[in-house]
Amino acid sequence: MATDPDDTGSLKMDVGRRLARTRIALGYKQIDFAERAGLSQPQYNQYERGTRLLSVQAARKIRAAYRLPLDWIYEGDPSGLSDVIFRKIRENDISVNGQSDL
Repeated sequence: MATDPDDTGSLKMDVGRRLARTRIALGYKQIDFAERAGLSQPQYNQYERGTRLLSVQAARKIRAAYRLPLDWIYEGDPSGLSDVIFRKIRENDISVNGQSDL
């Protein structure tokens, strides 16, 4: 299984970075991304910043809203991502250091 080469070993930070990269690749602002998944923006912001570990319940909501595999969210395995999302993340070299919104 291929994993995200940018993983740091901190689950909270790595999950947050993958969520942010995916959200940006899809073209959503945090508030819109969160609300579509049935989450509040302040709660979702904590996940992206890596200050709060993404709960399984929240991950399932994100998975359902955006068809994102949990293997990508938690493990960094991109094999289940749609080609469009994978390509946008890689082609755009999306970096989210210090960025919390579009």
